[in-house]
Amino acid sequence: MNRLGGFEDNTWINGIGSVFKRADGSQWGINLSIYPRKTRGSDSVLLSQAPILVRKNVINPTRPFRRQGTEIEFTVDNLKKWEVTDLENCPAKGRDLPKERKSRCFMNTLPDGITIYLPQFELARALFFHNAYFSRACLEHGILQNEFSVEHDATNSEHAVITVLPNSTCPDNVFSDPGYRRYLAWLLLDNDARLSYESISKAQLESGFNRGSYRIWNFEFEPPSLKGASLKVRGNLDTETNTLLVYEITELIDIPTDVPSDVEFFSPKFYVPELNGGKGGRGGDYRPPTHEVDESQDSSGENDPVQIDGVKTKVEFAKAVNTHKTARKRKKIGSSGNSERGEASNLVSTEEQSPMGDLPSAEWDGFDEATDDMHLYASKFESFSKVLDLLVTNHQCKVELLAFRKLPSVGRCKMHLMRDDSTPRCWMLARVTVSGHQFYLMEVDTSDAAKSLSTKAVMASSEKALTERLSEIEIKLLKKSLSWPKDYFDGEFGKESHFFIVHQASDKAGVIRQKKVERWANNVYRNLVIKLG
Repeated sequence: MNRLGGFEDNTWINGIGSVFKRADGSQWGINLSIYPRKTRGSDSVLLSQAPILVRKNVINPTRPFRRQGTEIEFTVDNLKKWEVTDLENCPAKGRDLPKERKSRCFMNTLPDGITIYLPQFELARALFFHNAYFSRACLEHGILQNEFSVEHDATNSEHAVITVLPNSTCPDNVFSDPGYRRYLAWLLLDNDARLSYESISKAQLESGFNRGSYRIWNFEFEPPSLKGASLKVRGNLDTETNTLLVYEITELIDIPTDVPSDVEFFSPKFYVPELNGGKGGRGGDYRPPTHEVDESQDSSGENDPVQIDGVKTKVEFAKAVNTHKTARKRKKIGSSGNSERGEASNLVSTEEQSPMGDLPSAEWDGFDEATDDMHLYASKFESFSKVLDLLVTNHQCKVELLAFRKLPSVGRCKMHLMRDDSTPRCWMLARVTVSGHQFYLMEVDTSDAAKSLSTKAVMASSEKALTERLSEIEIKLLKKSLSWPKDYFDGEFGKESHFFIVHQASDKAGVIRQKKVERWANNVYRNLVIKLG
């Protein structure tokens, strides 16, 4: 498991206190009530570690721990109308911890009679602090305006362009990840969300105070309304007063989203990678299985940020916004297959990149974006879907769609994303019955011309025998750089029980002309009949 330097194994976070920085400094920290105490320095961390700061969470665990508290779900009426109070007033606080007495909470009594005390820092963590960058940036006044330019399409209200400005310090992986792009589109384009995030730095300026050589502030902000959103939380339930102190928000479902349906991200730095067939250097050392974050050092910025797991929060937006990268240049890259690669150091930094930084850059990843968006990618399979329709109408086959899925992220492989715009690469599984015999057809979206990949046909003993192996097939497909894993199919289904069906030739790489679809359907049917003997 990943570790945070300076802490003992199995350190419990019991309370989260005030935010602070040296009056002449720029790095913000946050006070913690923990057990046991830190091995060095004060019981605090830099704000970059916000993605893992959850009450009753364990830092540097050496074994699995049972999640503390009672779980409940509720629907938000309007968070802007909730009362604001200090945590010391909460009957369910349990132990009196001096560091968190003045921590600000939203308070409201639910229709079922339970009174919720929701720490403002925890709501901000679940909404905004998904990685180290968004955690640090919240206290930089005007950060969104300074790093991103938003342009609404004058001719199409459902389209907007977000330009990443040259001085932006937002890590590149945010723009390559569909979930993070959707989050950033919401943050920048939804007025309620943007005002809420920007209210954090404003509140610090208004209510923070100086004490000696430090600037101190009890974290607070203006929440978005979240009207109609469903929250799943866990916390301490005081049965005598029917009061719940929230430790953690585990799920935020149906977040209202006032954002155009299509959002384009552009930066002059973006490029479409093209393999040149050669060896492209070392391609980076192998990452170790675990990392230790040293927050006392800046990162060097010489690597793509290493993704290390934070406390995952499931997030679903009420509207599935389609986001994509736009690159205006192409870049030749070599394959990274090279035996000279070694293992990188396990020490990393989640702090800002600096010319003086020595450690590899890292980012906490606490974001589980799970918006239902498969309908956005169905058009990519228009030709194959028409092939399936023609098998029914022209060849009297029975066709059933069994699965339509996104390929997962596997290691360092980028093939799970479309090469041209970093949208998810999807694949489809259909069952085709010919004269009482069943075939399972697998089709992967290669419309970006990243690879030529034929349709895979499998004769499995049952639907279950195949669907139980879909995750394994996906992983092996990606590990073979978007090639069907022949040896795997041989072992699982038999050498004579799978084969491929080539696509029709196309006029443009990755695109099948509609007038050739009927010829493609005839070819599929012919191959299935031939296999029947």
